[in-house]
Amino acid sequence: MPQYTLQVEEAVAATIREHARRRGISEEEFASQVLAAHHQEFVQFPDGVLRDGRKKVIDLLSQIPCLSQFDSSGVDFRYWWVSFVVDETSPIAARVVRRLGHLLNTDSAEMMLPTVFKPIPDGSPDGPMRWKIASTAARLNPADVERWLREGIPQLISDPSEWLNDD
Repeated sequence: MPQYTLQVEEAVAATIREHARRRGISEEEFASQVLAAHHQEFVQFPDGVLRDGRKKVIDLLSQIPCLSQFDSSGVDFRYWWVSFVVDETSPIAARVVRRLGHLLNTDSAEMMLPTVFKPIPDGSPDGPMRWKIASTAARLNPADVERWLREGIPQLISDPSEWLNDD
């Protein structure tokens, strides 16, 4: 088995010492367990998965007529977010916000998606209202959120009249 020599900050070393002591194992064994656990994260989430998933969410949401100015978190975050502006003058804005809030913030009989949909205060009372969809669980694949949204929003997503129909 390969061996590595690592230099870590004292605070990290203290944490390793303490957790190894609590478990009754060597510091090397504890550090090896931590690295092995994180190895699984890298195998399950190779580079680009979160970036590509966020792009799918943005591609879907950009079809909704009252949403614009999309932004998203960087590539290397275990937690991710997508933000956008809602045109409050649009006749469908309230319906879109209500539908997204229901899909992303509500418990369902099947499961609750580990996301939150919320406004982002920007300190400017005259500026456009930004909203954010954010993961609340590490390593949630945004492509799963895109599928969830696609199932819960009108099929003719870019047709404003579809958003005005009763649910």
